Amino acid sequence: MSTMINQYKRTDIFRCSQEAHRHFQGRVSVHHVLKEKTCYPQGCLYFLWRCVLLEKGQRCVQGYGHVGKKCGGCTYYTDEKIHLQPTLLLKPDAFSSFLDDLENYESWMERVLFKRMNLLGRIQTIKPWFEQTVRPREIRTSLRGYLLVFKRGFIGTEPFDDTFYVRIGESLMHQYHFVPKMKLELTGEIRLDRGRIVVSHPGRVEILSKGWGFPWTREKALVAVRTATRFEEQHDTCLACPWGSLVDTVALSDGEDRRFRHLYCLKGIASPEGCYVKLEKKAGNHQPTCIR
Repeated sequence: MSTMINQYKRTDIFRCSQEAHRHFQGRVSVHHVLKEKTCYPQGCLYFLWRCVLLEKGQRCVQGYGHVGKKCGGCTYYTDEKIHLQPTLLLKPDAFSSFLDDLENYESWMERVLFKRMNLLGRIQTIKPWFEQTVRPREIRTSLRGYLLVFKRGFIGTEPFDDTFYVRIGESLMHQYHFVPKMKLELTGEIRLDRGRIVVSHPGRVEILSKGWGFPWTREKALVAVRTATRFEEQHDTCLACPWGSLVDTVALSDGEDRRFRHLYCLKGIASPEGCYVKLEKKAGNHQPTCIR
């Protein structure tokens, strides 16, 4: 039986030099290039908006905090048309093979998307699921629930050798006290979130083997987010760490709605270079524990 991987989240196919991808060292996912932006092979055009006053550290005459759609007729506004094309990292034969794999994956996705499927796997880690709304004078962070992170498992009868996520609410966490290394069988609805496989509305949960550690509670999660630190770059080691949490963020300003994800360290560590969690792992303490 063949093993499925998430072709959409592969970052070994394309690179992009756009400034927005600087924090990812130019890495872009297949989903971003082929599905969201559809910018390969023709590339993409975008306008770099600039304000003479803001670049000099002066105040905008209209009181805006950044350059946006409403700045078009302003004397101090300029724009620059930029054309970019993602760089293909594969040779022609390898790229042709990838396209075949992608076609097979998308055919499978059509069969399972929005369907209720049986799932089997062992929890790798559990992360609080936060959403954040940013307004000019307010930042609101809400706890939506928790993400059970599986590094591999079964979706239906298909072996899935890649990361997928199960979203659970407070009530399920309180009922089952999910912890890492717990083996589960459950049902859920398969959805896509920016190329990630995310399982919603889980049910019929059966615990096949116990895990270890301490389960998250609402109080612990809220304390963690209050003391968390935000990283400008999304380091692989932090994304894989139980304490690295991607927060879905919506920024509302000047009538615009911008969506992105910020990486937070729930341990409150100032920078990845000063991370003592990595030192604990090297010393043999591999067990993640929650804040008590």
